Amino acid sequence: MKDSRKIYKFIRAHIGSTQKAYLSKAVFDFSNKPFVYKKNEKENNNFPADFEGGLCISADFEMAWAFRYSKRKVDPLKMANKERENIPVLLKLFAKYNIPITWATVGHLMLESCNKGDHNWMHRIPYFDDHWRFSSGDWFDDDPYSNYQKDSAWYAPDLMELILKSDVKHEIGCHTFSHIDCSYKNCPPQVLDDELTAWKKAASKWGVELNSFVFPGGTAGNYEILKKHNVKIYRRNMNFDLAYPIIDQYGLLFLPSTSSFGKSYNWSADYYIYRYKKMIDKAIKTKTIAHIWFHPSIDSWTISEVMPSVLIYAADLREAGKLWIGTMNSMANLLGN
Repeated sequence: MKDSRKIYKFIRAHIGSTQKAYLSKAVFDFSNKPFVYKKNEKENNNFPADFEGGLCISADFEMAWAFRYSKRKVDPLKMANKERENIPVLLKLFAKYNIPITWATVGHLMLESCNKGDHNWMHRIPYFDDHWRFSSGDWFDDDPYSNYQKDSAWYAPDLMELILKSDVKHEIGCHTFSHIDCSYKNCPPQVLDDELTAWKKAASKWGVELNSFVFPGGTAGNYEILKKHNVKIYRRNMNFDLAYPIIDQYGLLFLPSTSSFGKSYNWSADYYIYRYKKMIDKAIKTKTIAHIWFHPSIDSWTISEVMPSVLIYAADLREAGKLWIGTMNSMANLLGN
């Protein structure tokens, strides 16, 4: 299995986007994907109310903070505006089908305003050129030190209010305070410690507690700091796609990322829908959880042409007593974490 993944990654690194689309489709259609955590195949996992499988959806709510040091050369302000445009639409969609999700939120977005010097107490992440490129200046150089009326790409208390007032009980999860790299390689422990302290301070004004965590950009690491701050459950990328919540060596629960919403390739809506349905069906078959995530700045086509059919399918399976649907924290609570 490991060798086949190495071969797959090698081939992807040496072909164009059209060939990558064909390769991805072939692997998904003709392999055993989505892959299941091997240990789960031997366990009889239990869901509440006799559901047979589960679905978690999480959104990386990050606005301009996520794109400052991206190598993709995207405009952070444009991406933030797209997120602002999409979130009200997404909230109506989730409310229509009564689907609660985890909004993995950058803590700075919970502020109404800030002043220059407010974040000086925080240890800074050192320079690195890895997943992103941060090679000069200060990590907070792009912070406008103003307020959400003037700089709505960097503050989003209005969107926080929309999420918390939704008819569906969504969860506010943590995506660090300023969208840092959390890896052991690039992040000294004190940096993440300060980030989570700042996040909790901002969240406390909303009555929100730190329960679930999503690593920005999949930069996993510093689990000891998550433990210190009483994180219950986190999401991370693994070599498998489906699992019942797994307990790591620190006593924390985690769920692997199964897939993401978004138009990666020029496939039809029907084919995208087929893929997500297959993930959900296999989660039921294997008594595991499908964890689908997305960026709220995703393309409008996915929101209008793909997501509704997937949510309807999931909601119908829930009504049939087959699929549990919930947030990351509600899953952790069910397991008594």
